[in-house]
This record gives sequence, C-alpha cells and structure tokens, in this order.
Amino acid sequence: MLSRIIPFKPKQGEGEKVNLREPETSSQSSRLLVVDDDANNRDMLSRRLARRGYDVEVAENGQKALDKINAAQFDLVLLDHMMPGMTGLDLLRLLRGTYSQNELPVIMVTAVDQSQSIVDALDQGANDYVVKPIDMPVVAARIQAQLSRAKADRDGKESDPLTGLGNRALLLKQLRAAIERSAETGTQVAVAFLDLDGFKVLNESFGHPAGDQLLVEVARRLKSALQSIGEGSEPILGRVGGDDFAVVLERVRDFAQVETLVQQLQAAVEQPIGVGKTAGALNVNIGMAMSFGPPKAQAEALLGDAELAMYHAKELGTGRWAICTPELRERAQNRTRLALDLRHAIARNQLMAYYQPKIHLATRTVVGFEALLRWQHPERGIIAPNDFVPLAEETGLILPIGEWILNEACQRLKIWQEQYPNHPPISMNVNVSVKQLADPNLVEAVRAVLKGTGIPPETLKLELTESALITEMESARGVLADLRNLGVGLKLDDFGTGYSSLNYLRALQFDSLKIDRSFISRLHSDAESGAIVETILNLARTLNMGVVAEGIEDEEQLAKLVALGCATGQGFLFAQPLTADRAELLLAAGCPIWNAPALE
Repeated sequence: MLSRIIPFKPKQGEGEKVNLREPETSSQSSRLLVVDDDANNRDMLSRRLARRGYDVEVAENGQKALDKINAAQFDLVLLDHMMPGMTGLDLLRLLRGTYSQNELPVIMVTAVDQSQSIVDALDQGANDYVVKPIDMPVVAARIQAQLSRAKADRDGKESDPLTGLGNRALLLKQLRAAIERSAETGTQVAVAFLDLDGFKVLNESFGHPAGDQLLVEVARRLKSALQSIGEGSEPILGRVGGDDFAVVLERVRDFAQVETLVQQLQAAVEQPIGVGKTAGALNVNIGMAMSFGPPKAQAEALLGDAELAMYHAKELGTGRWAICTPELRERAQNRTRLALDLRHAIARNQLMAYYQPKIHLATRTVVGFEALLRWQHPERGIIAPNDFVPLAEETGLILPIGEWILNEACQRLKIWQEQYPNHPPISMNVNVSVKQLADPNLVEAVRAVLKGTGIPPETLKLELTESALITEMESARGVLADLRNLGVGLKLDDFGTGYSSLNYLRALQFDSLKIDRSFISRLHSDAESGAIVETILNLARTLNMGVVAEGIEDEEQLAKLVALGCATGQGFLFAQPLTADRAELLLAAGCPIWNAPALE
C-alpha cells in the first residue's frame, strides 16, 4: 500500500517503523449512485442508504446517470433494470466498456419474476442483483460485500509488491484527495518526482536481484527520511515506475518547505549503498511541482509537471533538482505539438532530403553524397535533424521516417549514377538510427530498395553513430551481419568519441569510419588532436578500411589531412548540405571544387 507517513517515537525495544494510515473502509467513505425512473423508489432507497452512512446521489434515467458517472467518481451503482429510453441493461453495457466489475460494481434491481433479465444482466457484467420489493438488510449486505471485494482488488492492484509502496495509480488517487483538501485549507500541494541516476547500469552490471534489493533499500531510506517531516504534513510516498519514486507533501505554505523536503530526500538516497559485494553511491535527480492558487489542478497534470522538472534536472547534470516553471511547461507543450505535426510530415510531403558532397581531397572531385534529413514545417520553416530526430526516436516515428529517407536517397542515387557514370560509381551515405536496428523490417527494407532501384549494393553506405551503439552492441551484431550480407557498406560515424571504438570495429566489422569533426576542428591548434587523427588513419590502413574526415572548414585543415594520407572528406570548405538540384550542379560541372561560395 502507498504510505502516509506519520512521525512517531518508537517504544523501548522496538526497531524503526513507519505508521501507515490506511484509507477509510466504513460506509461513510463510499459514494453510491441510485438509478431509478420511479421517484418514490429513488427517494426511499436513497434515504435508507444515507441513514446507513453512505454518500448517495440519484438519477432518474440512464443518460443522467451516465453524465454523473462521467463527472464524478462513484464506488457502486444501484441500477434499476426497467427504465424508459435507455434501459438499465443498456447503461450496464456502456459502463462495462469503460469500467471493470471491481472498478465500478453494479447491482441490478429487478422484479421478482424477471429471471431472464437477471441472467442477461449477469452475462453483461453485473456484479449482483436484488429483487423488488426491496429487503433493506439484504441490499445493505450485498452492497457492503461488493464494496469490500472491490477494495481488496484495488488494494492488490495498487500495491507495489517489491517495495510495499503504492504504485502510480494509488498515488494519483491520493494526490487527487490531497488537492481537494488543500482547497479547503488554502494551502498548496507539492509533488517531488525522483529518478535514480545510473540505476539501469547498476541493474545490468550486478543483475536484477541486486537491483531489486537496491530499490527496496531506497524505499526504506525514503520512508525514514519522510518521518522527519513536521507533524501534520503526512507526506505520501509511492513507486511510480521502474526506478522512479514520488512524494506528495500537503499543506505547503512556503517554498522553504519544498527545499527542505528535497534536501532530506537527496541526503537519504545519496548515502553509500551496498550493491552486490561492493559499495557505491547513488545520485538522484528530483523534479518539483506545486499547485498554486485555487487548486483545481488535475493530479495527472501535477505529477506530469514534476516529472517534466525531473527531466530538466537531468539535463542540468547528475544529482540535481529543478522546479516546474511556465517556461518548462510551454517547452513541453511545444514539443508535444511538434510530435503531433511530425506524425503527418510524410503524408503531407514536408520531409526533404539534402545532400552533402563527399570529396576526394587530393583532386577535390565529388565521389558521393551523404543524405541528410530536413523538415519543411508549415509554420516554423526548415527544421534541422538535431531538432526533431530525437523526438522521432522517442515516439517511434523514426522507423517510417528512416525508411522514407532511405528510399528517397537511393532513388536519387540511381538517377545520378545513370546520368553521371563515374568509375567507380558515386555512392550515397544514409544515417541509420539505433532504434532502426531493433526494427525486424530493416534488413528487408534495405533489400527491397536495392532491388527496386538496381543500384550496386556497395554504393549504399549505412552510417551508425558510435555513441548510440554503446548499450546496443549485442543486439546490433546480427542485424549488421545481415546487412553486410546484402553487400552494403557499414560506416561508423563520430569515430573516437565513444567508449570502446576498437571493440566496435572488431566485433561489428565496419568497413569504413568517419573521423569526428571535433578532432578536425583542432588539427592546426592542438597537437594531440593531430596525433589522434594520424593514429586513426594508420589504424584504418592496417584494417583495410575507408576513412572520411568530416567538418573540414579551411585550407589548413585540408592540407594537413592530405599530408596525413586521408583520401576523402566533407565540410563547409567544399559545400554545405544542398538540395538535390544544387547537388546535381556539382556533378554536371565535372570539375574540381575550388570555391564553395560559387556553388551556392
């Protein structure tokens, strides 16, 4: 169960405990809806149930009952079977389309001779039935039985079996209640969203049993820390995700209380902790959100704001915390709108392919291109890939977008190879997201585009970023082997910026690599960068691999690369990414590139 933590002093001899305040189970906490078209029946039943301590509302027909259920939460519905218009059975079918029997129990009220109606109602998901004339003790007993059964089911589903805390569903329910109480007291509710930084690495390194023990220990520490919160605050603690926890603090009167809460939570989690046979320290990133003004905020929105602030804290670094601001919320809303627009970008012909030339450095002639995505947004203009590809990866849209750029680039390559039959034929590099490697259709998509265009397989070069492969090396191995068997080239992008470059070259058998622009930019100012570039070139020659230097911006860099024996490069010295028409001008000219401005 999710815990409301109340400070206490342990008795002599007792260990540290947490006092849990359970939700009330009496009839006073249960809200019932009586649906009957007969005013006398409604009045009689509602008055008798109210005398037994229930909170009762009434509706005279199915539509009004549906409106009430959509507007408020009820614990049980007492539903008359025979009603004009929408019958009780009609309403029951609608309710079961949204609510399970335990989420919203329904007891049907039928006439004594309506046996077939009883069977139909039970078949449609009624929990129980009573017959007219009403026997009040029987009705009360059956109501209480259904409420108890539903509560037991909810408790089971709302409890995290590992830590014993409540899960996200229960936290949201108690957060709603906290917001309602804050409206009465004129105070605010604060939510802290905690994410354990680096938990995934620890979990994979030491195994899931050790990871589970770590989560249990974190939950224990958080409980202990929250005991020191002042009397009357009664914080609510829950586990809302794999390594995510949330705390709700009520009756917040100033920001100092929030700062104190964050400090206590961070101090509790970041103490040294045993993992496996070693000991280390965890960092925690925390996002905060508060319900300002008359608290009409929805619980989901407030928890979402706290989670949003947590992600902002992670952007700031490790072990940081941040509070949700209108600016953060606006940025998130813009991102959501952008994601919705991106879903329609292909169908609305808004995606564009730009092409950056690959140059033979000694002769300055074009030997190929790299296809680069652009998004022509109707309101924001041209959006660069860095501003929407991460969003596409998060939403899964990278799969259709990746297939689009693959087909577009290969079709363009086919046209250029036929019009300008160089020897060897010009090639095309296409970037592949690590998310695409997990797509079982990737290999088939590449095979289909090779067959459909007829381009020589070796002229298609698929680029993968080294840093993206760090956690996906094993899963990528089989897919890359299948792609190699198709005859396409495999290029490792951003070489030298990851953690185990030689491992990738050996295990995944790339046939070429791209030297990251960060090394090229410092060639003439940093001796170490020059030594790294020279080492990479020597390594590539030893392994019989091709090399492309990216980010060449001046003649001095070019001269140094030529002197080191680098054959191919790209960069603004030669040309920026170009539309297909402008890129074709380079091929049509058929001469070395000497003056980049003349190309624009």
